[in-house]
Amino acid sequence: MARDKPAWSEHDVNQIVAHSPAMKQVMANTARLAPATSPVLLRGEPGSGKEGIARAIHAQSAHAAGPFIKWSCDYAASEQTLLALLQQHRDATCASHQRHGTLFLSEIGHFTLPMQKCLLHLVQEEQYRSLDGSSLLPCSLRIVCATEKNLEQRVAAESFLPELYYRLHVATIILPSLQERREDIPQLVANFFTRFNRSNNLSLSISNAALAPLATCQWPANVRDLENCLEYAVLNRQKDEIDRLPCQADQCLRQQLNFKVSHYSRQANPPAASLPQVFLPISTTSNGYDRHDEIRHRFISALEKSGWVKAKAARLLNITPRQLYYALEKLQIEVKKF
Repeated sequence: MARDKPAWSEHDVNQIVAHSPAMKQVMANTARLAPATSPVLLRGEPGSGKEGIARAIHAQSAHAAGPFIKWSCDYAASEQTLLALLQQHRDATCASHQRHGTLFLSEIGHFTLPMQKCLLHLVQEEQYRSLDGSSLLPCSLRIVCATEKNLEQRVAAESFLPELYYRLHVATIILPSLQERREDIPQLVANFFTRFNRSNNLSLSISNAALAPLATCQWPANVRDLENCLEYAVLNRQKDEIDRLPCQADQCLRQQLNFKVSHYSRQANPPAASLPQVFLPISTTSNGYDRHDEIRHRFISALEKSGWVKAKAARLLNITPRQLYYALEKLQIEVKKF
């Protein structure tokens, strides 16, 4: 549970980088949904900026004068901790006459079924049960939820309530991956250097030659991954202008770390003797060319090199296992064992 960062000012909201068509659409949806009181669901890959959009919704809403409360959900969270958070906010509101505010639930995909029922009652009835269970109390907070989980898969597995799934999707904003908004990379880089220089009292910069390769990287952790790359570059710089990134000298931090992890993973989990087969559906354009062939080949090649162990394949591709599962589903690659 955290109450980190004050509500964003309008100036801060305007600092969200949205030059790409994909992000312009996100910001248009944000401006359209923010004034309403309906709960909002943010969906996107890890590091795609869901908290930033949640804060933008708060700043442009009628709840902007109140607190922005972020609750980082995990598998250890319980219904009682959520109720305690709501009670804590209610007590503070009564004591200081605060305006309502926004409750940002950072990963509802981790919610247990009892917690989902609590959240469903919260978004439908705008009420929650007191900690002692004796009464129902009104909730004055605007609810914004976020997830990187496949909720459809969880509904099908009966681990996510269909009623909550449908209710939250009334107002949904889907955030693009960094690969889908490459036009934003130069400004994201500029923003990083501005923040880093201000925090460290430096005057660092990056050349166009060093900036160019950033547009071709995969960025498995999206904006967060880009910032990690840049921070690694500035901490290992030879001069104040970075004219060559570590990856251009075969010193990519992520690849180095993945290699170390893969080394120990091979020792702990040797490849299975019997390998699965991969079946690909036929999907071609009107001229007979499958525009996903190269991507499919890359994923299948990684699976083959890793002995068909998905976790290892994800490391070879510099992506998370969750992103690998998403890609296999999106590319309609079915992996079956015989």
